[in-house]
Amino acid sequence: DYETVLSRNETCILATLIRARGAIVSRQNLMAALWQTDEVVDDNTLSVNVNRLRRTLEGIGVPHDVLKTHRGQGYAL
Repeated sequence: DYETVLSRNETCILATLIRARGAIVSRQNLMAALWQTDEVVDDNTLSVNVNRLRRTLEGIGVPHDVLKTHRGQGYAL
């Protein structure tokens, strides 16, 4: 059995992608889910959080390509 703890942002990203499973979730929609604020958040911050989630999932045996990047569109499971 594997058990790992996800950060708040990792949990939010994964939950958002699971709810939309099979569909592409735009970067804008993920950013809105993560940071419900009018403040400008650097677009790269989302990439960093997605990459952290990938590393965490890989650490429990989930293949790297389960979380797919769709260039110019967003992410999908």
